[in-house]
Order: sequence, then structure tokens, then C-alpha cells
Amino acid sequence: MIEKEDCMNILRRIIVGTVLSLIAAAASADLKVATSIEDLASVATFVGGAHVKAFSLCKGYQDPHFVPAKPSLMRLIRDADVFVSVGLGLDEGWLPLVLPGSRNPRIQPGAPGFVDASEGVAVIDKPVGTVSRAEGDVHPLGNPHYYMDPANLIVVASHLARVFAELDPANATVYERNAKAFAAKMQAQSKAWEATLAPYHGASIVTFHRNFEYFLARFGLKRFGTVEPRPGIPPAPRYLAELAASMKREGVRVVVYQPYFDANASRGLASRAGGAAVEAPTEVGGVPEAGDVFAKFQVDVDRIAVALQAGAAR
Repeated sequence: MIEKEDCMNILRRIIVGTVLSLIAAAASADLKVATSIEDLASVATFVGGAHVKAFSLCKGYQDPHFVPAKPSLMRLIRDADVFVSVGLGLDEGWLPLVLPGSRNPRIQPGAPGFVDASEGVAVIDKPVGTVSRAEGDVHPLGNPHYYMDPANLIVVASHLARVFAELDPANATVYERNAKAFAAKMQAQSKAWEATLAPYHGASIVTFHRNFEYFLARFGLKRFGTVEPRPGIPPAPRYLAELAASMKREGVRVVVYQPYFDANASRGLASRAGGAAVEAPTEVGGVPEAGDVFAKFQVDVDRIAVALQAGAAR
């Protein structure tokens, strides 16, 4: 015969078990979102809120063009509900290996869970005519670094909200509301960033790679040249000497580079031109302070503004 105390213990275990099951069910209902780069994971987190768990395969201190297609990456996305690709060929060197290797049918191209984040973005730098490898690592579909323009991330947020709503209709209103809040914050912050860089409107800088084109266009700056002679091609000493001479002649004193590029080449070039080299991340996580997309733009704007101010004072 079961004692009253034993019955109470059994009842407690049943209740606790039921609660834990409900919690587990709620957790499993969240969308697991994998992305090519940290910026897209950051936007997905803002849009998804508590209903999305997002992570990036490429870290912010890694070159997104060249990510080793390791089995560990394939395992990471084996149970993902959504995969968000940068698109425009930025991740084409490794993603076509990683996605099939995951054996996850939900996130393959053409499936509802696969997202090309570049859809709806106004793409620049589309090559005209035949593209040759002799020209370097040129992207035939246009410049894929569109996430360096705050306005383009608003487009991405709206796109992700629609995808998340289709996959998780119960939280559709949450995703829509979060995307609108993200857009409002990004627009407000953009005005502040534009004000910070306004005194240097029309100023020229040198970038290591052509990954600041959208940023420069948004904030009224110009690219004087690149540390790379052609995309993906390391600079030769003669090329750097000629570029430094041109910079000095034209009064260009700021060189911008990313954590995964050659800091020595950038610093040496800036020194010869009488200027300074600035490490400015193009991806979230590129430097510790760039914890999300808002923080990344703040870091870039502040660092470039300080360098331009110093250059103007010389």
C-alpha cells in the first residue's frame, strides 16, 4: 500500500517532470540560426530576440573569403533551422563544401531555411564585361561587403523577419516588431555617425581591400587606393613605394586595415606617407569593442574620424 507521503513525492516528480518537458519543448521551438559572418548573426539576434539562437561560422577576426571547410563547421549546423549566407560570392570558397557536409536538408540552397542576405540590397561595383582571374579576386555579382552600410542591414533585418515568421508563425508579430525597432535604432545611430564624419566629407583614405566601399559612399568619404594592387593580391615593395609617394603628394594620410590583413604593410605605407594606419573592423568581433553591429560602426566611425582629424592637423 502506498503511503500518503510517497504519493506526494510521486506527484511532485510528475509535476517537475512535466514542467521540465514544457521548458525543453519551448527551448526546442526556438529557431537555431547559423550565418556566414558575425554581422548577420548580430542582426538575426536583434530580430529574433528570445526566440532565436544565432551564431556565425566565420569569426570577426577571420577573413570571410577564406574559411577552412572543417568537419567541425559541418557538425555545428547539422541541426540548424536557418542558414544565412552573405551572398554575392563572398563565402563561395567554403560554403558549398560546408552546407552539403552538414547533411541538413533544411538549410540547403532552395530550401525554406536557406537565406541569401543580399536579396533586396542595392549592389555596387558590378564588373562590366568579362571577369578574369588576372584581375585578382573580383566578384562577378558585385561587391559583397554591403553590410558596411547601416542602411543595408535594415534591409537584411526586414528580410530575416519575414523568413523567421514563415518558419515560426506563432512569433511572427515579435519578429516584425523587432525588425522595426532595429531599423529605428539604426537610422538614429546613422545620423549620429554621419554628424561625426561630416567635418571630413570628401576626404580620401586608403583601404587594404575594397571592403569599405559601401561605408565610404554612405559617409561621404573617398577611396584613394588600396594596399592590395588587385583584390586578393599581396602588395610588392615597388607598388607600396609608388602608392606612398602618391599619398604624400595628394595629402592622403589615413590607411585602414582589418585584423586579418597585413598590419605591417599598412603601417609601413602610412608611415612613408606621413600618416597613420588604423585597424577598423569590417565584421562584428573583429576587435573586442565591436560586440554587435551598432558597436562595430561606432568603432569604425570613431577611429577613422580621429585619424582624419590628426591627418588634417599635420
